[in-house]
Amino acid sequence: MATEDPITVISHEIRDLIDRINRTWLKGEPADLVEFFHQDIVIQPPGDGPRVHGIDDCIASYEDFVRDAHFKRFTPGDAEIDVFGDTAIATYRYRIVYELGADTHDEAAGELLVFLQEDERWKVAWRALLA
Repeated sequence: MATEDPITVISHEIRDLIDRINRTWLKGEPADLVEFFHQDIVIQPPGDGPRVHGIDDCIASYEDFVRDAHFKRFTPGDAEIDVFGDTAIATYRYRIVYELGADTHDEAAGELLVFLQEDERWKVAWRALLA
């Protein structure tokens, strides 16, 4: 039986991690995201909005969104993963439909995630939201 290439194994791990992250916030449990994020995580919103620095502010940004939005549909595409030693970069597109106040939003967007491996666990260190 052939052994899977280490890069392929890591790619599967990262895809699974992205799926678990998305399931966690979609269930309305953003505080549980702490296990997936590096303490010094940075989030870059689309456009020229200010970056969010650190795990506490990152979790708070998810909590604000989950509290204010009512999700109708979230359909992620397949992630493309590149691995460089203890760093992995993932990009994927998604479609999300949600209500925010009286408005319904139907958006096609994406994410670029940078993962670092520490103590044999992959954690998101940098997240950019792509329009």
